[in-house]
Amino acid sequence: MVKDNILEITKLSPRGRLILDAAQNLFYHQGFDETSLAMIINEAGGSRRSIYNEFGNKRGLLMAVIQRQVKVQSEILTSINRDLEAKEALNQVCIKFVKGMLSAELMSLFRLVVQQVVKFPELGEMIYQKGPMAGVLPLVDYLTWLTDNKVLKIENSHFSAQMLLEMAKGPLHTRSLLLPLKEATDEEITNQVSKAVDIFLNAHRM
Repeated sequence: MVKDNILEITKLSPRGRLILDAAQNLFYHQGFDETSLAMIINEAGGSRRSIYNEFGNKRGLLMAVIQRQVKVQSEILTSINRDLEAKEALNQVCIKFVKGMLSAELMSLFRLVVQQVVKFPELGEMIYQKGPMAGVLPLVDYLTWLTDNKVLKIENSHFSAQMLLEMAKGPLHTRSLLLPLKEATDEEITNQVSKAVDIFLNAHRM
C-alpha cells in the first residue's frame, strides 16, 4: 500500500535533497523498476536509513519527485497578474504553465507515472488527488475572483480551471509524449494557448 501523506519538500535535510535529486535523475533515465536504492545511495551518499527516515521507501521517493514538480507548476499558477485584463493574464500564465508541462523533466515524469499506475492503481489515485486536483487551486482562486467581480460567469471554478489547462496543453502535449524529438516551439505554444483562452472566455462571458 502507498502511504497517504504529503511530504514537506522544504523540510528535507540537505542529505534528503541530494537523495531526491539523485532519485529523480535515475528514475527519469533508468526507469523506476530498474532503479535500486543502492544506485540512489551510490549517487547521493547516505544510507538506506536516510531514505527510510525521510521518504519511507522507493515509492515514497517517487511521490516526493511528483510533489516537487507539482509544486513548481502550482507556483506558476500563483503568478497570475490580477492587474491585467483577464485575457492577457490567462494567456500569460497558461503559456508559462504549458512550457513547464512540455519540458523534458515533466515529459519524463509523465511517462514514468503512467508506467507505475498500471501496476499500482492506488498510487494513481493518490497522485491524482495530490497533483492535478490540488495543483490547480491557484487558478481556481483566480477564476472565482473573476466571477465575484462579474468579469466572467463560471458555475464551477475547479472544473473550469481543469478544462482551461487541458485545452491549453492541447495536442502539443500528446505530440510531445509520442514524438520526444519534435520539440514544441514558442510560437506553437503561444498560438495554441491563445486559441484555448479565447474558447474559454467566450464560453464564460457574462
